[in-house]
Amino acid sequence: MQGTILVIDGVSTNRIVLKVQLTAACFQVLQADSMASALALAADNRPDLILTAMTLPDGDAALVKQALSRLPQVADVPMIALSAQNDRPTRIRALSSGIDEVLPHPVDDMILQARIRSLLRMRLYDEELHLREDGGPGFALPQPDRTTVAPQQNTRVALVCHDLATAHKWKGRLAASAGYQLQAFHVDAIQELMRTPVPDVIVIELNELSSGLALRLLADLRARVTTRDCVVIAVPNPADAAIAAEALDRGAHDALTGGFQVEELVLRITTQVQHKQRSEMIRDNLRSELRAAMHDPMTGLYNRRYADPFLERMACAAAETGKSFTVMMADLDHFKRINDQFGHPAGDAVLKEAARRLQAELGGKDLLARIGGEEFMAALPDCPAHEADQMATRLCQAINAAPFELPGQAGSIRVTISIGAITAEPHGTPLHRADLVAAADQALYDAKHAGRNRAVLRRTPHSAAA
Repeated sequence: MQGTILVIDGVSTNRIVLKVQLTAACFQVLQADSMASALALAADNRPDLILTAMTLPDGDAALVKQALSRLPQVADVPMIALSAQNDRPTRIRALSSGIDEVLPHPVDDMILQARIRSLLRMRLYDEELHLREDGGPGFALPQPDRTTVAPQQNTRVALVCHDLATAHKWKGRLAASAGYQLQAFHVDAIQELMRTPVPDVIVIELNELSSGLALRLLADLRARVTTRDCVVIAVPNPADAAIAAEALDRGAHDALTGGFQVEELVLRITTQVQHKQRSEMIRDNLRSELRAAMHDPMTGLYNRRYADPFLERMACAAAETGKSFTVMMADLDHFKRINDQFGHPAGDAVLKEAARRLQAELGGKDLLARIGGEEFMAALPDCPAHEADQMATRLCQAINAAPFELPGQAGSIRVTISIGAITAEPHGTPLHRADLVAAADQALYDAKHAGRNRAVLRRTPHSAAA
């Protein structure tokens, strides 16, 4: 099954006809004859989409949407309303209430199926983002009230038409109703559309003279890296259900099945921009969480969770290329004394400054991670023993050459570091990460035992190879 659709209609014959259509398209169909029974079914079954009559025995589609928005588990379920009155005021009221689409009854099966596929694709994308962010099902961002959100003044909207005269005509009509940053384009202006900054929304006219070119443009925009996150809204001109359906299947986020209507277009732009902003917010959160999971919050360096897989990859790459690499373990000397004498804020300041100095000496391919309290690990790809010796000396000097300033303290203190390094010379078999770390740790212990403020370098014995 492709998903579950809840059909709400007080007329049994309408429910039967819709069930036949939807079942033939491999959807599971739930049926309700009233608003009350629909809410109970939705809460218990969490459908993927709701298809409702505009008027119900105990309410209407807008009241259903309002009631569902108060239930977190179904607040974000898309809704299509079927209206016997296919007039503009009815459509505007329904869209303003948060309903995703209004189609005339009896419904054209082609446009209905295309609209369902489009809404389910968006829902699936949203759920994947929510699951990645939340780690579990049932998460939903709050839905803003579309009736109170004003058009955003900084929203960039491109109007793409068969001829520039039509594009400028639409621009003039839209400018009178919304404060968008509007641009007019010819339908073959793909290069201009991709120039930075790309539009937030691209409205594409589909008419009998250029529908083929416009549909190819639509697919092209959705496939390109620079424009794939732009909202694309298709406008058949004149109204054409078949072209609207094809546009939705080609990847348009929305379509005005009734042709160009300023008030409806503003509503759909506002809705789609809100959706885009919510998605961007989730992606930003995911990037922040990923960074937090892989970085030490104090120093900004990578942590062990990132460093261990990096070592594994470095060892495998070296086994293939035969190039040497080096792993270093470094530890600030007598760090506990700093915390005990000057306090933990002073110790934190020393750690941050030590991380900055060490990082400044390493190359762009090298990794520096904080793996413990005052312990750091460096991984240096393509680094033979003589270069490792020079780098270890530079790292020691970076720490001991200049004193460390302490916050809230009149003076400064001297800090030194001990380093243990192991240079691996692979012979076709990757070395174990644990063996590399253990060998570098032993070299660090030798450096500490020899008096600190120095580096001890070793080479991996062949027995370390797996």
